Amino acid sequence: MNRTLKINFLALAALAAATALSGADDADKPRRAGAAAPAASKEPLAVRADNLTVTPSTGPVTCVTVRNLRGDIYKGMLTVAFPDGWKVTPARHDVVLGPRETKRFSFAIEKGIDAAANCYPYQITVASAGGKVLRKQNVICASAPYYKPVIDGDLSESRRAGIPVAFTTAGKRTVVRTYWNRRDFCIGVEVEEDRLIRYPAAGAANGKSFDAVQFALAPRDAKTDTSPEGKAARYEFLAAGDKCFRLIAPPTKLSQTSKRVDLATLAVAKARVAVRREKSITRYEISVPFSAMPRLRPTTGREFCFSLLVHDPDGTGVRDLGEAAAPMPARRNRLAWCSWRGVRWGPRRPLDGKIEWGLCSSIH
Repeated sequence: MNRTLKINFLALAALAAATALSGADDADKPRRAGAAAPAASKEPLAVRADNLTVTPSTGPVTCVTVRNLRGDIYKGMLTVAFPDGWKVTPARHDVVLGPRETKRFSFAIEKGIDAAANCYPYQITVASAGGKVLRKQNVICASAPYYKPVIDGDLSESRRAGIPVAFTTAGKRTVVRTYWNRRDFCIGVEVEEDRLIRYPAAGAANGKSFDAVQFALAPRDAKTDTSPEGKAARYEFLAAGDKCFRLIAPPTKLSQTSKRVDLATLAVAKARVAVRREKSITRYEISVPFSAMPRLRPTTGREFCFSLLVHDPDGTGVRDLGEAAAPMPARRNRLAWCSWRGVRWGPRRPLDGKIEWGLCSSIH
């Protein structure tokens, strides 16, 4: 893999906006004045390909999720036009879905070709007697290479070891890199912003907003319950100043997510955070010990779900990595992210991201 590989999530987001179904659940707050509400979909299905968690040349399995949006049985045929030069089996899948049912269908990549741009165009077709549903999606490889960064806020060395994921919010760029080693899960984030509001040295007891990075890791098949009495399936953290705070972990009740907690008692032992500001860029470097996430084992090939928000309260507001990842409809859940004292949410809560991610070996 090209070590200077850059993933253009902005192009992915634009394509997803043009081709993917959109939707929201009842937990969404009202849209801002003048914003048009999305038209209800007349199509019978929602379709999405998972991101790859290893490069195509290694012969992974690629999966497509199909959801029946109707109240009756759907029968059809699923085919995918993969990038030129790939050999994939099987050629098709029969699709039989009960009312509102969702299924994943697997394709084995017997021969794949890595792209320097890490952008793999899929054209997904599900055909039935009633017509076709067509989706075009750019799939990417989302993975954390093995690396032990020095947590000092200087990302110049770790840039060469990681896979940058870049996306843009209101004209401001965010770049995310992830790494892992036997002890820690590590994140480097570069945030283009006008000003850094630092986490108060005396804590956030005054309730004032500040810049931060909020992120969550969860087992691959974890789901967010819709009831406050449900149990958390994720490990969620907030990095600000030189501290990393654990906001929730299994099996805490999800009612905890609505409490604007004081962060002072939530600091994670042995976690490290460094924040540097240079011109218009704020750089965060974070490491969290796997011992704080006992349901996630640090092994090569491990798949999990990753979500990330950047809080820029006096600028772009909340930047959501999940917005760029071509999510399925109705992925907003008021219990998907924790509040904390000083948080400033936008008109709608962020997506329940849970982006497919993986732990891979070094890219060198």
